[in-house]
Amino acid sequence: MLLLLPVRLISLALSLLLLTGCAEFTAGWEGQPDRYNNTYAQSDFDELLGFGANMAKMSPSSRAEVCRTLLKRQKNSPGALIKLHLMVGRLLSDACGDIPKILYGVDSIPPRSLPDERMQKLVAIHTEALKRLQNMSRKLGSLEHKQKTVQSVLESKTVTGSKKNETRLLREKLEAIRSMEKHLDESGEAN
Repeated sequence: MLLLLPVRLISLALSLLLLTGCAEFTAGWEGQPDRYNNTYAQSDFDELLGFGANMAKMSPSSRAEVCRTLLKRQKNSPGALIKLHLMVGRLLSDACGDIPKILYGVDSIPPRSLPDERMQKLVAIHTEALKRLQNMSRKLGSLEHKQKTVQSVLESKTVTGSKKNETRLLREKLEAIRSMEKHLDESGEAN
């Protein structure tokens, strides 16, 4: 009996350790957030933030190449992380796609896919920045259209003005020729 007591104590201690480890491992399976999912979300956040920082250091041509690669990946496997990379990349390069499509893609990401509060804040900031960029692009397009209209009106006025000048010069030359003819006629009659 004395021998069985230490074996039972050791068995009991090992069982408790095993149960404690399993309980910690399965804590997130019942809808409770677990540290593994949070670590995964944090690594996504850190990776996305690093991606943006690295892309900001690149030349415009390198950024465009990264964007083309992201767009190809999106066609093959359209995941939330690719959409988020395109969102970050679009702020730095037009080659990352159309803003409305990117915003639609980001809006279609299920909220449960972004459990990290920092990631949610980053997405909110970048979404608003893209919306503002889109509005500025529209305003710029409208201003360019107005500028072309004004420029064409000015050009037509310049052409009209130059035609008036040409007409005036031609009249002056015609009057000079008539005056010369009249002078020649008078001098010919005098002889």
